[in-house]
Formats: sequence, C-alpha cells, structure tokens
Amino acid sequence: MPLRDFALPSPRTGSIEAHSGYGRQAAEGQEIHTRVQKQRAKADSAYQAEVPITSLFERGGYAFRVDGRMDGIFRHEVPKIEEIKSTFNIRELAQHLAGGPLDHPYCLQLLTYGYCYWREHRVLPALSFHLVSTRSGDADDLDLLLDPARYEQWLDRRLDELVVEAQQAEKRAARRRKAATSFTFPFANPRPGQIELMETIERFMTEKRPMLIQAPTGLGKTVGVLYPVAKEALSRGQRVVYVTPKNSQHSVAEDAVTRFQEAGAKLKSLSITAKGKICFMNEPLCNPDYCEYARDYYGKVYGEGLLDILARKRKLKARTFRDLGEQYRVCPFELQLDSAREADIIICDYNYVFAPRSALGRMADIGVDQTGKPNLVIDEAHNLPARAMDYYSPALSSVVLENMRGEIRAVTPRFRHEAEELLDGCLQAVAACHAPGVTKPQRIEPPTDLFFTPHSRLSVFLSRYLDSGVEIPHQDVILRLCHYWAEFTETLEFIGHPDRQEFFTTFHPHGTGGTVKITCCDASAMLEDCYADYEQVVGFSATLKPFDYYVRLSGLKVDRVRTAEFASPFPRERRKLLIIPQISTRYSHRERNYAKIAEAVQRVAALRKGNYFVFLPSFEFLERVASLFQPPAGFVVVRQERGMKAAGIEAVVENLRAQGTPTIVFAVQGGSFSEGMDYAGEMIIGAFVVGPPLPTYDLEREQMRSYYQQKYAAGFEYAYTIPAMAKAIQAAGRVIRSETDRGLIVLMDRRFLEPGFSQAMPADWFTADVAEVVSGSILRDVADFWGTESGEATVASPASPQSRDKD
Repeated sequence: MPLRDFALPSPRTGSIEAHSGYGRQAAEGQEIHTRVQKQRAKADSAYQAEVPITSLFERGGYAFRVDGRMDGIFRHEVPKIEEIKSTFNIRELAQHLAGGPLDHPYCLQLLTYGYCYWREHRVLPALSFHLVSTRSGDADDLDLLLDPARYEQWLDRRLDELVVEAQQAEKRAARRRKAATSFTFPFANPRPGQIELMETIERFMTEKRPMLIQAPTGLGKTVGVLYPVAKEALSRGQRVVYVTPKNSQHSVAEDAVTRFQEAGAKLKSLSITAKGKICFMNEPLCNPDYCEYARDYYGKVYGEGLLDILARKRKLKARTFRDLGEQYRVCPFELQLDSAREADIIICDYNYVFAPRSALGRMADIGVDQTGKPNLVIDEAHNLPARAMDYYSPALSSVVLENMRGEIRAVTPRFRHEAEELLDGCLQAVAACHAPGVTKPQRIEPPTDLFFTPHSRLSVFLSRYLDSGVEIPHQDVILRLCHYWAEFTETLEFIGHPDRQEFFTTFHPHGTGGTVKITCCDASAMLEDCYADYEQVVGFSATLKPFDYYVRLSGLKVDRVRTAEFASPFPRERRKLLIIPQISTRYSHRERNYAKIAEAVQRVAALRKGNYFVFLPSFEFLERVASLFQPPAGFVVVRQERGMKAAGIEAVVENLRAQGTPTIVFAVQGGSFSEGMDYAGEMIIGAFVVGPPLPTYDLEREQMRSYYQQKYAAGFEYAYTIPAMAKAIQAAGRVIRSETDRGLIVLMDRRFLEPGFSQAMPADWFTADVAEVVSGSILRDVADFWGTESGEATVASPASPQSRDKD
C-alpha cells in the first residue's frame, strides 16, 4: 500500500483544514520538489533524490507491504532523510508539524521513512522537513526526532487497525465477486441495440481498451453501459465510479442502480451531493475555527464508528449524511467521501474525478482479493473536454471587484478599512495589465508576480478574519473576494511551466480597469493523468462525433481507444427530420432572416397542436426572433430567461408535462432545456434547431483556433464547428425519447448541409447524403407526417421556408 495511506494517526485525530495532512499532495508542488532536489544534488554529491523504500509488516495472518519514495537522502556518516513540503504559508504548516509528531500524517510519513531505513540498515537517520512557500519561494527547515520505541507503539496500533481493514476488504471483495456471479440484466426483453451495445463494451473491456460510445437516447444506454462495466468490476472485487456533468443528472444512474437492486443484485450505491448543497453552514468553508463540523472531524468519525454505520446501508444519499452529520456534529460532505470505500457504485459529478485536487483522488482501498483498479463510466462524455478546460480557465474582472465595494463597506468596522485597501490593491493589479494606449483585447504574459502579492496579503487577512470569531453570513463578501482571487492565482501558479502551450492569458480593457483571463484550450494532459486511477474507462453520449476530436481532447490515446456508434432502435418513420437551407443564421445574414425564422416556426407548428421547442444560438438571437413571432391560434409562448433559476425551469417543464394549452418554448442551445432533460411522450412533439450555435468570434476563440490548427491541423473545426454541432444535436435529441414517441425535428440553416457540420450528425439521420433530409415541400411533408398518425393528411399552402433565399 502507498506509504501516505499507511502513515496515519492511530487512533485518528485532526480537523478538516488545509494543513491536516490527509489526502494527496497538490500536483503543483512537484515543480518545487524538482527544483529543490536539483539544488541539493548540485551542492552535495552525497545527496540522492527520489529514493524508493519498501518495508513488509506482518500482523494477524496478513502481510502489509508499504511502498514509498523519499524526496531525498544525504548519505553522510549519519544519514539524513529530507521530506519536501510546499505550501502557501509555511509558518502555519510548521506550527502544525511542531505539535505531536504521531498525530500528523506528514510527520508519520517522515518517521516511517526513518524507521524503515533504521530497520534495514540499523542506523538511526536524522530527519528533516524542508518547507517551501509556493508564493515567495522562502524556505525553512524543521527537524524531527525518531524514537523507534515510541514509533513502534504507534505501529502496533496501526497494524491492528490494518488487520481489521484487511478483513473488511476481504469480505467486501468476496461480496462483490458473489454479486457478479448472480448479476442479471434488469429487463426480460432488452431493447433492440442494447444487446449489441453490451457485447461491444464487453469485447472492448477484454482488450483493456478505453472506449467512447455514441448511442442515441431511447436505446437504454445508461443501463446498457452500466451493466457490463459493473459486472466486470464486481468480478474483480472492485467498484464503479459513474460521473455526470451535473448533480441534477444523477437520477438516471440512480434509477439504473435501483433496477439492478430490484432484480436481486446485492449492490451498495453512493450518490455524492455537492458541498454547497449539503453543507450546514452559511458558507461551505472547511476551517475548524469557523465550522464545528470540521473541528476534530476525524476523531469524531472514527471514535463514533460512523463508517461502520454507513457500511450497513444499501443506498447512501444526501439525507443519510445530513442526519448523521447533524447528530454527531461532523461534516456531511466529507462523510460522503469517507464512506466511499464500501460503495460498489459511486455516482458523482465530473469534479470528483477530473477537477484539480479531485476529491476522489484520495480514495484508497486495501487491495485484499481485489484485482486491478475501479472502472470509470463517463456519462454525457461530449461535455468533458469543455468542462475540463473550464477548470483551468479563471478570470478576474475589475467590474466584479468594484461591485464588492458596497458590501465591503458594510462589514464589521474591525475589518472594513483593511478590506477596502486590499480591494484597491487587487484593482490596481488588474489595471496594471493594461498596456498604455491599447483599447482592444490583447494577449499578455501571465502576470505572476503582479498577482501573488495581493494573494499573500489576502491570505493573511482571511486567516485573521476567520480566527476573529465574527459571524460569517451567507455569500460573505470577504470570502468571495479571497476565493475569487485565489482561484486565479492558483491557476497562474499551475501554468507557470514554459512547456504549457495549451494556456494563454489575455486582457480585455474597459473603463479604468478590465478583465484578465486565463484560457485553457486543451486539458487533455490533465485528463490523461486522471485515468491512471481506473482500470476500464467508458465514455458515452448521444453526441461524440467526429470521434477524433473527443478522443484527443478527452485525454485518451488515439492508438488505444475504441469507438462505436449505435443507431436509434426506434422506427425511423416515427421521426421526421428536415433541414431548411433557405434560412441563414450567419452574422451578416441575421437581420434578413429573423422574420423568416419566426414565420417558419409559426406555419409549421400550426399543422399540429402540441408542445414545441425553438432552440436558438444565443439569448440575443432568441429575443430578436421571439419579438417577431406570432403564435398560431390556441398556442402560448414561453421564453427561457437569462440566469433562469431551477424553480423557473421546473415550472416550464411541469407545464409541458401537464399538456394543457399547446406551448412553444423559446430556449437557447446548450442551455438547461436542451441538455440532460427528458421530455417523454408528448411533453414535446417537435423541436426547431435554429443554426449551429457557433462560439463567439473573439480573441480567445481565435487563439484556440490557432492552437488547434498547429497541434491537430483542424483549427476551425475544433474551435467552432464541433462544439456548435454538439449543442445542436443535443437539442434535437430532446424529441424522441421512447419507442412510443413521435416527433418532428427541423434544422434551420444552410450550414447543416456542409461536410464540416454534417460529419458530426448521427449516422441514422440520413442514408448516404445529408441532402436527403432537405424537403422540396416542407409544409406538405410535415402535414403528411402528422397525417399518417390520424389517417388524414393536411394540405398546406406554400410558406416562405420553401422559397429560395437569394442571400
């Protein structure tokens, strides 16, 4: 087992905080480690870096092999082992390490290195921490004394714990293997295509290949993917981690797990709820001085046996964690993560696997009777490249900062003046990025030094603010300011390596300040590192074409990945797909086409009463078309609003579900209504997808195009076409959701006929050429489609969409 998982306090102690020592070390500290090691080697020929160390401990019929790697050792007459730790505030970390050496994981790690060395060589080494500030580069050394007899007292307790953990792991693996032998598909009659889907995944897994699967809604792909992936993992005594773009999309996977359980599978599932939604405090701030649920968290959890209580439950969701958290005064969010060991299927957001410092990265099992690693399932995998880029693309705006001033003037007088001074310093740093005389956005060098000074001052100020005992209100402005700035500077630190060509920094001037942005245009390298924790990787979506784009930008290896596409299992005659090429949404054509779009929607929708969506490229486009739209008789119109809250979205969905008055909903592609929503039956009978929603043509997007052209020889496709088509196809996919659905999909833009756009379309949209879905008589074709349902076709008069657009 890794030494970091072995060297933990026994019994557990400590609070949830930055310097607790629990969890994996931040990745950005690696560069500091390497720099210090080179300096040491240059100054002392007896120094050796990255020295592996292994020790075997036996207890209770088990042998525990502990593997670690010393940061460095000075091979002098009295050897000295050095552990390098980097952090923003080395003084705070030093204070934590200077406490009880057997109560802090970092100290126990260093002591274990020393003990293993002493055990092998019978020479007692000197031990020392080398603490380095990530902000200033300042360093300090802290010696640690190894007392073998005292260490062995801890060792005895820890080995006894590990015996219990090994016994639990053995039972857990046996339970999973047994579950795999009786794991059955939960439906007596799989849908057409489901069997082929499952067989394909099974074949790819035997080849140990990561895979991307495109399958349409209605195939039953969630169950079809999860069944073979879970069965394979369980057969090895392992678990499955199932990730979705949003917490709100967990329900589909949860329903699948419920189906398995109802079919007899003895599965334990865990659904992880976001920290902000499950936290008891006004602010989800893990600081023991502020939050009693973080204070002595580890002592309370292990002392009260809370993990044993959770291990006896089959379904773990937010309610359970909140109830236990309230009863025992422990953090419900952290309790979710610590309970993950017993879960067979973990359902969570992308963040827990792919974000920097991902929470599940610290999850480790004793591998008794387990083979390999957990399996990973990525739902709606078309979202992954953009989501991962967003993790590393923060911005700082002088407008956002200045808007905090009024709130800062309302904070307690004790901190008001200093907070406003700090705000002024932040605004000055942003303004300093503005080159004199420049009025347009421009690319700049990362302003590292300029931004770290305010970061240092804000960090010190925040510590005093939290230590003061002031009441922290919801959306506290001091916390917002500090976190807003820290998010940016942390990314600045991460991109400091000169080889990171996938990052660039820009400045957008406005007023006396501006916005400074870091843009990541390719997070594939970071994603690739994440896959190392998993045995099998299966990404699936209804929108994964062209495959090469999603393979590359998802961090998968082109020469290893397997791809497959599955057609809709439903009769094609139940869906009418049309392209209206006479409409153009190109920027220069829009003024001449807003009215055409409004009229086309009005005349087509009038052919059959029901609920329709009109999906537009942007809110501005939506407002222009909706302002010209005259609904057919008997219809009402609803518009998606900017920043629409969950309650407003649900109200619209409930109205559609009620199927009362026929409704036409104007919404944006890529928004809440167009992805991850299930409109079953006749909740909607048609969707108008107006134009591929090409990203805004701006400095950042053009820089991205240049990068993609240089690296992948596909600049425009990767920067504009493919992201736009993913949104358009997702919007179109809202119509046909089951074998009983019948619906109309109208694509409105001549660009849908161009090869760069049509290559992203599902294979079953046309047979040989996308021109097949262009109609010579749109209203008649739509009327005939609806008429086949009632046996009566409606004869329509010609409408403007049929006329040629001469633009």
